[in-house]
Amino acid sequence: MTVTVTLPDGRTDQYMRFGDAFVKHQDGSLDVIRNGVRNPHSYAAGEWTDVQGDEKKWSRRGFRI
Repeated sequence: MTVTVTLPDGRTDQYMRFGDAFVKHQDGSLDVIRNGVRNPHSYAAGEWTDVQGDEKKWSRRGFRI
């Protein structure tokens, strides 16, 4: 799926690999998870205005007590 990130100046960044997805974080940052790439491409809060595409649900795995 294509992920399209709109930047504050109106330009867009497109990620067009099969399996690309994005994760919005509570602090306003955005990560684009690319299929076949180890580290995500990150946008800090304020570096992006809109995103379209497949959203990946982020789950934290931890110890259960």
